[in-house]
Amino acid sequence: MMKPVHRKLSDKLRPAMMSIAFATTAALSYAGSLPSDPAAVVITKTLNSKKHKIRLFTASDSKTLLFTVDGVGGKHYTLFVFDLDGKLVTQSAILNHETSILPAIDPGGYLYEVFLEDQKVESGQLTIK
Repeated sequence: MMKPVHRKLSDKLRPAMMSIAFATTAALSYAGSLPSDPAAVVITKTLNSKKHKIRLFTASDSKTLLFTVDGVGGKHYTLFVFDLDGKLVTQSAILNHETSILPAIDPGGYLYEVFLEDQKVESGQLTIK
């Protein structure tokens, strides 16, 4: 637990700092009341590119998987998701700065690869709980 910091504030800074303190306290109180369910999707990257920012993430419902890319303009990116036996589960092709909604994938472990045309730019493991 963090210790509180006590500082004497000038009269000009006090109103601004107090509103920030109240907003932070309210946000922390609200965050503490959210359910503490474990993450529905865990992604571990084994090959990562700094030139191509690829994101696999869940929507607010924690069940819908989204795929988006911030990389080379006008290029097609393709995501392949395989089960651990090497069978293709799903694939999605998008352009730079687009987002794709992937179909529902059963819980379990998967491997994924992202290609820019014929070049692999990212790969990793995907666990759906």
